[in-house]
Amino acid sequence: MVITLSPAHVHLRPRHQFWTRSTHDVPLDVLPEVLKAQQRLDQLARRHRQIKQALDLARTIVEEWSASGMPIDLGKEWTDRLDRVEALAVSKKISAEDRSRLATFPEIVALTHLILGPPTTALAPKELYLATTAELSRRFARMHTTLGTQDPLYRRFCIHRERDFPEAAGQRTGRRVL
Repeated sequence: MVITLSPAHVHLRPRHQFWTRSTHDVPLDVLPEVLKAQQRLDQLARRHRQIKQALDLARTIVEEWSASGMPIDLGKEWTDRLDRVEALAVSKKISAEDRSRLATFPEIVALTHLILGPPTTALAPKELYLATTAELSRRFARMHTTLGTQDPLYRRFCIHRERDFPEAAGQRTGRRVL
């Protein structure tokens, strides 16, 4: 057994194509979309210091969507990925939570990208939310049914953005926040 400490944004070993954020390594040859998502996340990590915060926020939003009803129908993709993981011999050793995170990883990365680089510079939370949901609909080729203030995306990304990302407040006012 080898224990390694990886940065928050590293979820797999690209060279060997194994998911490492689980109790057991999961081979990813059956999940190429997860490999592509990790490449995008690596690019984001090189450009943004707050990758861990954004990744945690995106993961929380996706988990809340999953628990409370999805505003965008991604169930087919997630079920398909879970089925491919279930077909692996190692799947019996992987917790349900770890399998769920693996199945939702590409969408978590897409949302992380929007958190770090919102599709608009609008100051009003409603405008930011509408632009973000429109961009999510475009990226996932699915309609995002707008839930407004009931949507975890709206609550966490729009209303509490300054709390979760102090630098966002500084960018909007033009001052630097340390």
